[in-house]
Amino acid sequence: MYLRYLHYLQAVIDQGSFARAAQACGVSQPAISQGMKALQAQFDTPLLVRDGRRYVPTDLARRVVAEGAPLAQRIDALPQARRAAVDRNRLRVGLTASAALVCGPLLYEAWCLPQPQRSLEMTTTDEGSLLTGLLHGSFDAVIAPRPRRFAHPDVVQWRLYELQPQIYARRRHPLAQARSLADLQGAAWGCVGPSVSGPVDVLTEAHRVRRMPAPRMAVRCPDFASLLNLVVGSDLLAVLPHPALLGAAAEQVVPLQLAEALPLYGMWLFERKARKPRLGPEVFAGRV
Repeated sequence: MYLRYLHYLQAVIDQGSFARAAQACGVSQPAISQGMKALQAQFDTPLLVRDGRRYVPTDLARRVVAEGAPLAQRIDALPQARRAAVDRNRLRVGLTASAALVCGPLLYEAWCLPQPQRSLEMTTTDEGSLLTGLLHGSFDAVIAPRPRRFAHPDVVQWRLYELQPQIYARRRHPLAQARSLADLQGAAWGCVGPSVSGPVDVLTEAHRVRRMPAPRMAVRCPDFASLLNLVVGSDLLAVLPHPALLGAAAEQVVPLQLAEALPLYGMWLFERKARKPRLGPEVFAGRV
């Protein structure tokens, strides 16, 4: 059970809605929804009930927060205690999987090559966890999609580049010659999850705006390598945010040439305002 979900639950209790809780936590509303679903899955009785437009906590929710809050607070205090002893020669960057492939070489070139004593530590996880980690001091910088309407007084952000997600299938897939999203109705999809914004959401959004049934997510994978392995050996379809993720599967899968393009989404660089910037957008200017 992720401790950050206890923060989200407390925020929902305090704010009364997922939207206001997301704003208070500095994450997207889908991140709050995902956290509440994961937390609720641990219990047989509801944590929250609807009362008009508000979410009202049950007695169980209040007990969960009361029991978990002291532990969460102690863990949250650890980055604060270590802040004075931060290793200035180590750069900790949280990234999505595609950003790690696209930006990793630039980060190494900009950070490590000028001064050999420096080290680069890259961590990949879902977008909600990355921004939470930045706010808690686990990362010096984050490269990830920006949650809708994200704004936090302690975070400065720069747009780096845009991604054009693409649907992929194995070669000779029965739907490899599809020319529209309508041709893919009923197909089984694989995805990497959980994700609070990105390829899964743009696919769902593309269906929603066309008033089509939501795509059926048959398999959730821990990473893109395992997802592509399934796509190569099955009739699953998948959305990838960047062709750099294809790796060894590049010769075994094909992009579907659909009339409809999936929505673009931007990749952003986030850093804490309270600290002297250690990267800045100039590292990536014109190179991603």
